Amino acid sequence: MKKKYDIQINPRRLSGKEVARHKDFDALLKKLNGAQPRLRILHKRWLMLSGAIAAAMAGIFFVFHFMARNDYPAMAGQYFSKQQFVNPPLDQVKAQFASFKVDGQFGGVYEYPSGSKLIVPASAFVGETGNPVSGEVTLHYREMHDYVDFFLSGIPMTYDSAGTTYNLESAGMIEIFAEQDGQRVAMAPGKSIDVALVSRVNVSPELVIPPGYNIYKLDEGQRNWVYQVVDEMEALEDGDALALDEASPLYPAQKELAEKLQSIQITAEREMANIEASIPKTKEPIRPAKANNNEYVFDLDFNDLKNPAATGELAETQKELAGLYNQYEKMLWQLSPQANITPERLQKEFSEVSGLRIRKLNERDYVLTLEKGDNTISVTVNPVLSGNDYEKAMQAFNEEFAAWQQKTGEREARLAAKKQALLQNIDQLKKEAQAAFQTSIAALKAKGLDYAATEEIIKKKVVNRFRATGFGIWNCDRPLPPEQLVLAVTFKDSQGKTFENTTGYLVDKSRNTVYRFLATRDTPLSFNKNSENLLWLVTDENKLAVFRPEQFKSVAKGETAILVLETIDKKIEDESDVREVLYL
Repeated sequence: MKKKYDIQINPRRLSGKEVARHKDFDALLKKLNGAQPRLRILHKRWLMLSGAIAAAMAGIFFVFHFMARNDYPAMAGQYFSKQQFVNPPLDQVKAQFASFKVDGQFGGVYEYPSGSKLIVPASAFVGETGNPVSGEVTLHYREMHDYVDFFLSGIPMTYDSAGTTYNLESAGMIEIFAEQDGQRVAMAPGKSIDVALVSRVNVSPELVIPPGYNIYKLDEGQRNWVYQVVDEMEALEDGDALALDEASPLYPAQKELAEKLQSIQITAEREMANIEASIPKTKEPIRPAKANNNEYVFDLDFNDLKNPAATGELAETQKELAGLYNQYEKMLWQLSPQANITPERLQKEFSEVSGLRIRKLNERDYVLTLEKGDNTISVTVNPVLSGNDYEKAMQAFNEEFAAWQQKTGEREARLAAKKQALLQNIDQLKKEAQAAFQTSIAALKAKGLDYAATEEIIKKKVVNRFRATGFGIWNCDRPLPPEQLVLAVTFKDSQGKTFENTTGYLVDKSRNTVYRFLATRDTPLSFNKNSENLLWLVTDENKLAVFRPEQFKSVAKGETAILVLETIDKKIEDESDVREVLYL
């Protein structure tokens, strides 16, 4: 026979009268004291009534406790709504941007140390009035790749869609803006910067790239991420980095696979270098620079630059400059943005000099040394042209550039077959290594270690390609569905003090994201108990209070838990301090 259960997920809230009915203890006592002859019987009734009162009060406590848990999303929403949407948690740790200059008229290409690349088109910027910006523009750029980067940035990693809040697992995030003369400029309508963001992502061994990544742009006004387009992610031939954990049952197999892949990668790099060296590259021509009327431009007499006694590097520079001075009617020079002198000081103190020396620094820059008595200064300058000289130089450049492109294409065509054969051989070696690894995985599964054998353990190097149609914060992400509720958690320090109304941060190390939450009493904390979790708070003293992965493993099963966090007594001054504390 089936039993019928009346399970109420959201029970009716007790009215004030119902609650008050069981709270008039004075009336109960008065009734009891006025009926002594029937004490024995009333005593039994009092016990029964006391049990009813206790049961009612327990029910009331459960209802209010349940309601408090249900009210948490509203509490957390109100808490974070009062803060800046992008809210760095440590004021003393400043964001570090790389800066590079491009010509506003012609654009340019910038390669970041990570291997990422930005391609800025011509006429990409406009000023406050909407007019095109010419001359040099400074772009400021930074990348964020892991949970420490995300934490320090204060950028929320949640995405609201159709009434559901998702956490975003990132394959890399960037922030970019541009200035001219210290003033912000905007992206011109219809223009965009091509971004090739190099990063690493967690991926199962059998996959080339993980699925489901998109490009999002942060809208700080609307306080949300805005979907842009599907991420054009591509795996790079850089070997697969394994996240090794000596305590994991997978460690022996992981270590063997890591060593094999490293050996394969070293072989691939050596053989590819040999192929590249078999046919030398032709030198790419340098685009001539046009004199900028807004900058300090001056001329130098080549006779003053000549030094008959010059040898080595100085002699080579003079020889190259002699060709330029013979080729053009008027060679001009312009102070480089890296020059350590103002135009006003240069004109005032060194308009007349007793000696000149010049040497080549790179394909674009020269170092000019000026001597005036005992006073000597070295400044960075660039050769520039104007008028017919510039038109003549551009015509020659275009011809040389077309010839260079043709020769480069011919060279690549001749090398393509050798490169393709090498890549096929490397791919086969990797497949054999992965097959051996999968055999080890199957053995672990046979022993009942299904969880360990299905972890995402490979970090693969990828490039994310997209177009940034505006300045700001861009993210390569995939939404993660919310975890099931595990525990109602209260957070305390080692002295027993409860952390309340504080921002908490939770990391699942198998996912490249940070879950930000409101830490208070009975916080509904969701986490994967089978993963490696790390949790921390920022104390009032700007220190980090941490609950580490090994502590998570000892959290008892149940509906509630008290997590005792360790406050790390270390002054946080920069990013490296944070990484040291969190043991990244």
